[in-house]
Amino acid sequence: MIRTGEQKTIPYQTAFVINPAAGGGKAGRVWLKIESLLKQTGQQYRAYFTRFAGEGSGLAARGVLDGAELVVAVGGDGTLREVINGLDLNDNIFGVIPAGTGNGFIRSCGIPLHWHKALQGLAEWNPRQIDIGTVNGTYFLNVVGMGFDAAVARAAAAKYNKLSGYLAYLAAFLDQIALFKRFCCRVKCNGLYFEDNQTLLAVVANGSYYGGKLCIAPQAVIDDGYLDLCLIRKRNIPELAALGARVALKKHIESRALIKFKGQNICLEDAQRVPVHIDGDVVELPALEICVKPGALHILAPRRET
Repeated sequence: MIRTGEQKTIPYQTAFVINPAAGGGKAGRVWLKIESLLKQTGQQYRAYFTRFAGEGSGLAARGVLDGAELVVAVGGDGTLREVINGLDLNDNIFGVIPAGTGNGFIRSCGIPLHWHKALQGLAEWNPRQIDIGTVNGTYFLNVVGMGFDAAVARAAAAKYNKLSGYLAYLAAFLDQIALFKRFCCRVKCNGLYFEDNQTLLAVVANGSYYGGKLCIAPQAVIDDGYLDLCLIRKRNIPELAALGARVALKKHIESRALIKFKGQNICLEDAQRVPVHIDGDVVELPALEICVKPGALHILAPRRET
């Protein structure tokens, strides 16, 4: 049981944007516990609840108009992305209560995964400046992916949505590893241009984790002023299984199946209209103009150890 005295008051005018459906309903359950604790401590706050995909941006903007200095997203990576697109980056502070399935961005920030520790942090941490990305003019926090990983996310949502959490993604992964074909990816980065017609997936990462503990870009740092491109080339199924094991162990960076770059402006195009995801949300975009905004977001999170 959590004692009221353990929770300090958050020293900002605060709004919470909650996606009750995130994490298979986890966010809604977590919010009930947070709400009870906030009321016990006398915390002043406003709460806004999303009802459908894409609503988080407008609710965050409403919270700002209602006087919020700190806007806290309660949900997964997709909810977080929606919320930052409703903030005034010059004036607002961003906070996070992790309540999604993967929580990749939260891991990249070093924010505790337990809701109560994250809530305590909102009262204790100082704002930290981190990078965010833009893709075709909208903000993203963590990862933009083109190809296989987006196909897995699409299949999990459309074909295996009756399974909960990681089970849906596991079923979709096994489904797509046999079905997904290579595609031709055109890349512009650091003044270089190249095409690869054996691409399995291309990921542009601000944070190092996505899809939970999957560390696709272990060299990515959220406050270094750069984005990291990781392009994985198509292999046969045994080779892909071996590569997957290396990814799990963070040993894939030197693999011959991987092409990697660091840059501030990265353009991706494909000829076959393969699926794309932005922080886990699947979209249809044949061309991606991706840029970094160094230090643009003020977030309540632990300082990075150097």
